[in-house]
Amino acid sequence: MKYFSLTWLIITFYSITVFAQNKTQTISGTVIDRVTRQPVIGASVSVIGSTQGAISDASGKFSILNVNIGRRSVKCTSIGYETFSSEEFIINSVREVVLTIDLKESTGELQEVKITASQNTSRPVNDLAYVSARSFTTEETERIPASVNDPGRMALSYPGVKAGRDESENKIIVRGNSPFGILWRLEGIDIPNPNHFAQPGSGGGGITVFSAQLMSRSDFFTGGMPAEYGNALSGAFDIRFREGNQQKQQYRTKIGVLGLDFSTEGAIQKGRSSYLVNYRYSTLGLLSQMGIYLVGERVTNNFQDLSFNLAFHSKDGKKTMTIFGLGGMSEEHYLPVEDPQKRVLGKSDNWEDRIRPANMGAVGVTFNANLNEKSSLKLVIAAIGSSINRTADTLNLKNVPYRYETQKYEESRLATSMAYNYKLSTKTRFKAGAILNLVDFVFFKETAPRRNVSDINQFNAGRQTSVSGSGNTQTSQVFAQVVQNVAKGLTMNAGLHLMYLSLNKTSSLEPRFSIQYLSPNAHSISFAYGLHSQFLPMSAYFYVRKDSLDGKITTTKANTNLQFPRSNHFILSYNYITPKLWKFSVEAYYQLINRVPVETKIGSTYWMLNYAESFPETSAVSKGKGKNKGIDISVERFFSKKYYLLITGSIFDAKYQTFDGSMYNSAFNDRFSTALTFGREFSFKNGSVFQIGGRSIFNGGYRYTPIDAIESAKQKRYVALKGADYASFAPNYFRIDGRVSYRTNRKRFASVVSLDIQNATNQINYTSVQYNSITNKLEPRKSGSGLVPILSYQLDF
Repeated sequence: MKYFSLTWLIITFYSITVFAQNKTQTISGTVIDRVTRQPVIGASVSVIGSTQGAISDASGKFSILNVNIGRRSVKCTSIGYETFSSEEFIINSVREVVLTIDLKESTGELQEVKITASQNTSRPVNDLAYVSARSFTTEETERIPASVNDPGRMALSYPGVKAGRDESENKIIVRGNSPFGILWRLEGIDIPNPNHFAQPGSGGGGITVFSAQLMSRSDFFTGGMPAEYGNALSGAFDIRFREGNQQKQQYRTKIGVLGLDFSTEGAIQKGRSSYLVNYRYSTLGLLSQMGIYLVGERVTNNFQDLSFNLAFHSKDGKKTMTIFGLGGMSEEHYLPVEDPQKRVLGKSDNWEDRIRPANMGAVGVTFNANLNEKSSLKLVIAAIGSSINRTADTLNLKNVPYRYETQKYEESRLATSMAYNYKLSTKTRFKAGAILNLVDFVFFKETAPRRNVSDINQFNAGRQTSVSGSGNTQTSQVFAQVVQNVAKGLTMNAGLHLMYLSLNKTSSLEPRFSIQYLSPNAHSISFAYGLHSQFLPMSAYFYVRKDSLDGKITTTKANTNLQFPRSNHFILSYNYITPKLWKFSVEAYYQLINRVPVETKIGSTYWMLNYAESFPETSAVSKGKGKNKGIDISVERFFSKKYYLLITGSIFDAKYQTFDGSMYNSAFNDRFSTALTFGREFSFKNGSVFQIGGRSIFNGGYRYTPIDAIESAKQKRYVALKGADYASFAPNYFRIDGRVSYRTNRKRFASVVSLDIQNATNQINYTSVQYNSITNKLEPRKSGSGLVPILSYQLDF
């Protein structure tokens, strides 16, 4: 209750001190052609609901002065282009709003122009995505409860998306697939897991490294990606950085439970170039010292990150160069029970001291050029690095440590990408490109295996090195696609994507095809097929197998020739967007998965994609199969007239097949997922705004394999019941999140005080089962941090 009292105290204070006055701000930006990226001259940009507007100049730039603060939207029209209407965005008293409006060339059908205005609100930035894709803004990552500016946590409100077992780990499960299948892309290049507290072989972690102050409108995919996206089995985040203000300096500072943020932006050369920088430092370590553990009992966390984007434009606005970067450092420490006498023998985490540092970074240069009226080119060069290390000790009653696990995963890349667009006519366009990586790596894993995970005193003799390797290799991706408006309202997109790994000379040629029909009354029907492959974690190829021959121990790299796992996506989609900004969406999908690493032993149920992290630590072949099917339904009211609403529901079934042909439920076959997200704003005459929102999540419980009680009692360790892999599931998952915020506007500063509440009802969900050697039972475990209030104060000046 103290958090609520403090929040209302601050809100009351600002309500008294903020005096009523008319406050205005400037909306500026650039209007460009969506395909060629050429400036659009003479476009009319107006503020919806007012008489204010402007005309774009020879560089496509415009500026609208003295716009009243609050939520506003703009409309843009130009001869030969379809009408554009933006979603509502927030204008405060001290920060200018800078927009990039990309117009779609009209094919001459007036009805098509009429409907596009209502569809701009949700369409992906990548206009070649016809199914399973949507864009999102930084403002959405703020207002969706408990998202705390994190795209991954925000996505839990979307259809077909759910979190992993542990809600603190930010693992994203899309349509019953492993979190391993998510691609992260930044400014056109693929990047490693961009999460603090990252885990090897997974897309999960604690919280994103991305700064909300730098993110521009970006895309999220849940399948059926166009040909330019490779290295993804299930979905993708395509993140874009925005540019800083080219006219004046602006500052933002944010103080909250999670950390301290400071960002600054402004002109390097007025009207031509800008900078944007954000630094964040975590306060979680300080909270841990106070005995407040937000992640879990006896778990301390520290992180910090830095992001920046420098942009330089030519005089004619046809060439742009940016220098961008982001980096994050984090460490997670799992502490044992401090008093040895209070450690429970059946619970291994009472005795363990585990340290998990994880760092990542990327620095790059982009070059965008409008070559002529029909073509454009984008080049990116970047240096990327990631490091994930783990050490784990177990302590005795005298606190003497015994090292039972050491892991090291370090990788650096020199990456380059190119994308070329060419418009053959108003009805035909072509896009092609490539992504190349030079990769250096070092991998190592050594363990002292336990006979019984619940008894820290029972170790097998000797240590085992299961992963060991270092060297370099190259990865290549090449794509090409053609888009054709084949008839009125009917568009087709066909392409190919090629992936190649020089380490073992493995390749994959992937066809992609999609077609979309837009009716005159704003209904759309789309179909997409695509073959999607993904590089295995590089460490997967360096599993060390030990064999005994004539009394001698030999070692071999048994998995050198593993192929890329791949998935055939079939998606049928229906959407309807009303003039009043309601969207109704239904998508049915079917996925056929193959080439998944499995063991060749008859009776083995190992299937690599059952694991949210890690990689094969056994001899494997790429013979595993799987199939996922399901349906996603959503009803959405885009933010308008002071409220928004999103209701989603998904039913799915995910199965896998082992080497011997046996079929089982996959580890992520949780059967269903649902979410309800809403928000409402209340405006006051003095320009302040009070916002309230909520989100409820109700999902099927996680799956696990029941115990063979007889064999487990004999061997005094957990023995899975044969033929029943992932046959059992825990009770259903339920959580309610909440958010309240209060925005104020003064002449020289604007502020937001907010309170996000994760798990408002303090519902502790089941996250795992653990074998207890004393009782010979699998014990369901509830973990998580319960109710987590995240109070923050943001100041713009």
